[in-house]
Amino acid sequence: MNEKTTRPAWFARREISPFTLDDDAVKEVLGKATHAVVSWVTKDCKPVSAVVVYVLIDGVITITSTTNRAKYHAWRRNPAACFCIWDPDNIGRQVTLRGQVEIVQSADLLRRFTETFLTQRNDGKPPSPERLATEIGKFDAPDRHMMQLHVEKVLTHDLTALFKAERDGTDVWS
Repeated sequence: MNEKTTRPAWFARREISPFTLDDDAVKEVLGKATHAVVSWVTKDCKPVSAVVVYVLIDGVITITSTTNRAKYHAWRRNPAACFCIWDPDNIGRQVTLRGQVEIVQSADLLRRFTETFLTQRNDGKPPSPERLATEIGKFDAPDRHMMQLHVEKVLTHDLTALFKAERDGTDVWS
């Protein structure tokens, strides 16, 4: 902060716009994380959220569900969705994705989802064909659907950078 500018103690926590992640950091967080908090609204416009496992397929956030789940029915009625994803090594690095969920039945997407899911949980080592077939069998209910988020808006926050600016007394607004 320069000698002319004195800001109130609360300023950095109100004026948070400088504390965002760049595109590379967003890609890093989305590629590293495995879980998201997803949100939808009920028939009577009540908000609901749940934690889900996701994978990236061709760069698209992909989840899966069966038709007995609330998110399936909600997104059929209104495909608007919000996914909040955080860096698993630093929860202060957050990405919020808003967009529309596309729901499809696709054996290919289910296979790719399952293979990616298993590979992530096995330190990057792809599953054997037998292991993949066994896991697909667990997912492959007749009413299983794949859901992909088509992103319309990306919002980010870097709480670590905010805390650093506060600690160092850095005026990032000048």
